[in-house]
Amino acid sequence: MKIIYYFLKKIENLSKKEFEKYLKIIIASIFCFSMFLTFLFHSKNNDLITEIRNSKNLASKTSDIVRLNKKMQQEEDKLQILLEQEKDFDLNVYFEQLCKEQNITPEPNWEPITQEFIGSDKFDEVSLQATFKDQTTQKLVFTLQELNKKEIVYIKELIIRQQGNNKIEFDITLATKKFKRNI
Repeated sequence: MKIIYYFLKKIENLSKKEFEKYLKIIIASIFCFSMFLTFLFHSKNNDLITEIRNSKNLASKTSDIVRLNKKMQQEEDKLQILLEQEKDFDLNVYFEQLCKEQNITPEPNWEPITQEFIGSDKFDEVSLQATFKDQTTQKLVFTLQELNKKEIVYIKELIIRQQGNNKIEFDITLATKKFKRNI
């Protein structure tokens, strides 16, 4: 209370000019302090909004990753079932049989290659690259239809080139998965 009386006494003793001067200083100080608080609040608010958006984006990405992981797990389970059903599947034998059935002859030097399947600790990839020359588009279509019937085999790459006399040449890379050998 003594402090309030002290300030009241000081104010009463001020001249009108001094009173207006101090009043302007106080009002300006309050205004500046208000602006500072408004800026601080606005800045903090923007930071929080940015963090919320980032969190939302991360949650969305996490959800996508979980969904993708689930899909990959389902595909891996399906592949595992296929491999268990066809334990004795050999891409080399299948390819020879396919060529015989479709009456097509590949160029020499096609051998299956086994390589590590990146992203999986359960499977390796076996691929076979072959070139067929002087073929018709119809032969290619029938061959591709036959390949689509065999779920365990997929076409990794297909390159088609036009030759003369309505003939085509195509390079095809077939692939399949197999269980990794435990060493």
